[in-house]
Amino acid sequence: MKQANPLHPPELKIKENQAGMIMQLIHEPKTLERPSTNDKLIQYHSMMYFQQLIMKKARAALRAKSLSIFKNDIAVEIEIVSVQSPNSLKLELVLKSIFDALNKSVITDDHLISNAQVWLYSGQKRYPKTKIHVRVEDLATRDYFHFSCEIPAIEKREAVTYNIASTMHRHASSAAEIKLIEQAFSNLQTGSTKQHEICHMLFLTSDPKKDVDNMLLMYIDVLRRQGYLSRADNIGIGMYKRHVDKSDERVHINLVSK
Repeated sequence: MKQANPLHPPELKIKENQAGMIMQLIHEPKTLERPSTNDKLIQYHSMMYFQQLIMKKARAALRAKSLSIFKNDIAVEIEIVSVQSPNSLKLELVLKSIFDALNKSVITDDHLISNAQVWLYSGQKRYPKTKIHVRVEDLATRDYFHFSCEIPAIEKREAVTYNIASTMHRHASSAAEIKLIEQAFSNLQTGSTKQHEICHMLFLTSDPKKDVDNMLLMYIDVLRRQGYLSRADNIGIGMYKRHVDKSDERVHINLVSK
């Protein structure tokens, strides 16, 4: 199958139905590269505390089932029960924060995560504490562990530099690729103004080293800026990675209404 020219927007196909909208981008799935700098960095204390607690809970759950660190393809499911509104929380950044806590502590590398979902459920005001439930499964052996904790959900935040005059630099290719993806949406006018609350993305890639969360981050803000995904009511995000030949690479996006 002919591949899209990397200098041109990917081919985009959209199909609408009663439940939502299905999109297909025919190109190599892209990843959002993290910004970098040569200066020393300061991490956000609240995020580091959150990740430390998640890591300790995950390690304890792994030991409780006498399991070794997971080395095969992995599925992660996260449920957040909170009185926080969807508008105050970017689910994909909470998921990334949790992924970073699991990485190297209970799974050998987060590029092994091939299935992941995060769901936000409304809590009761009588019990305002946020509850987070995490389930991690080895897809080859079907071994799994799960744990829960009561702690506010903290989004992944980029570090800042010690040097006040310094800045973090994102690779120029990421900005160029985002522009091409946005151009693909602009070139195809659907006439739909409906926003959706649930987003599932399937990445068909020939590169098993690509992290599913970094691929999601490349596309999800574009969907929000284009008006397809509601920030105020976003209650579910799913991301899935499948290994294919180079000629079959593409991104499938399924947007669903509640």
